[in-house]
Amino acid sequence: MIKKLEQRIFFVIIISLATVLLGIIILFAILNYENTINTATFMMDRFINGEMKRKENDKIIPNINIDGVYYIEIEGSNIIQNSDTEKDKAIEEYAIKASKKDKETGIIGKYIYKVKKIRGNVKSIMLMENEETIWQVRKILISSSIISILSLIMLYIIAKKVSRFIVKPVEETFEKQKQFISDASHELKTPLAVIEANVDVLSNEVGDNKWMVYIQNEIESMNKLINELLLLTKIENIDNMKEYHQFDISKEIEIICSMFESMAYEKNVKLSSNIQKGINMNGNKEDLEHILSTLIDNAIKHTEPEKEVIVELAKEKSEIIMQIKNIGQLIPEEEREKIFERFYRIDKSRNRKEKRYGLGLAIAKSTVQKYNGNIEVHYKEPFTIFKVRIPT
Repeated sequence: MIKKLEQRIFFVIIISLATVLLGIIILFAILNYENTINTATFMMDRFINGEMKRKENDKIIPNINIDGVYYIEIEGSNIIQNSDTEKDKAIEEYAIKASKKDKETGIIGKYIYKVKKIRGNVKSIMLMENEETIWQVRKILISSSIISILSLIMLYIIAKKVSRFIVKPVEETFEKQKQFISDASHELKTPLAVIEANVDVLSNEVGDNKWMVYIQNEIESMNKLINELLLLTKIENIDNMKEYHQFDISKEIEIICSMFESMAYEKNVKLSSNIQKGINMNGNKEDLEHILSTLIDNAIKHTEPEKEVIVELAKEKSEIIMQIKNIGQLIPEEEREKIFERFYRIDKSRNRKEKRYGLGLAIAKSTVQKYNGNIEVHYKEPFTIFKVRIPT
């Protein structure tokens, strides 16, 4: 949970800062690019206009032929006029490409171009060789790219440190809370054991009566709650994780299903399975048992009599997928995420009566997340489906 919170804060920080910073860098690069191109085309206009005026005064055909500068008129894809006496095909191809571009000015190949509409479909294209300006533009783009990369690296480091700094107090509080739950649960086990022993002695002396039964039921209820709290803190404590090992998950699920056959029979519910054979998993058998036991137990208790609970196991690509389906009361869509929260119960009175405290699904979710998996619930008529995905 803390890791997820840290990741969310990290992504919010880096996306926000990166958007602003990259926006500024891109804007700066665009403005510099436009300014450089506009300056070059302005100088090109002045140079060409001056040359044309000089040639008109000298009574020479206004056909420009200046080293590195080319004036071409195009109608559609046809060359009408070309100032290049050698009729360089490469120049003409550049001119045709430039005439089809959306922008009136820019860079094409090693030339700066300017497109101007003369009449109808006729356009004039001016091409000027200016390696210094083109290099200047490319230098701006290269510099902007380098600055962007370095800025993103710095932002990554800053966002990591800031997100860690923000989450640290929350993590410390969460750790203290877990430690308190663990300590309190351990401390409660001793007096409960003493009470249970004394009740057993009293039962032997005075015989069974309803008051003793009430006390024993509440002791059993408290023991279950304490054990679930201890299990939850144990699962969330990475230091207490057992070493993983390979085991046949298909066989284990078959064994777990057989353990619930008597419970299903008592509830008049049919328990069936569809298990793909020979699937191996790297993990702890106890963890798998916690997940499946919680989900199957939950499914049987919420299934209508004479209906079916189906346990499925399959491997798809790099994921182990477990599904527990049952026909019962529909879980409202707005409640489907909340049921995995600690102590959350949809029907509080019923769950209290059945000694259910809203920790089972929270434990199952924490166990699944320990394997970088996820658990979700959805409805596909007529089944409510709990789906567990665990990467292999």
